Amino acid sequence: MRFGMKGFLRRVWAMRGSRPSVIRQNGFTSAYIFGAVNPQNGDRLGLVVDGGDTEVMNLYLDMLSNHLSANVHAVIIMDGCGYHMRSDDLEIPPNMTVLELPPYSPELNVIERVWNWLKNHYLCHCVYRDIQDIFQKGVEVWGQLSAEIIKSLCASKWLNCLSN
Repeated sequence: MRFGMKGFLRRVWAMRGSRPSVIRQNGFTSAYIFGAVNPQNGDRLGLVVDGGDTEVMNLYLDMLSNHLSANVHAVIIMDGCGYHMRSDDLEIPPNMTVLELPPYSPELNVIERVWNWLKNHYLCHCVYRDIQDIFQKGVEVWGQLSAEIIKSLCASKWLNCLSN
């Protein structure tokens, strides 16, 4: 997920009939959160970086591979982003299998619910001084996710079919 100075506007509470104003920054500096969640137990692993490409994706997949228990084989759900699946240089660790989603189907990717929740609860109406401020906020909001929130957001009937 990309976030940063090009902010997210969301609804705000206001008196009926009033016109609330909110701050919206229009800079171009941003960061990315690479994240994976386990909908069954709420486990998560995130990485906040200043750009997304195949090299960073390989680094993240290696981190995720090392994070998994020795006897676990993970199914990683990815959309069609260029550095996710379109690169010949992408290295999938042996303890992972990638399930590529069909085009234009973000509703099937449960991490999209997590990104939306983070944007609605922590990343909307933010103003940042610099890239370090953006990184700090990214680490902070990823830390706000609890196992209960992840299990609630990522509950999906079709994922339960995969685990049975």
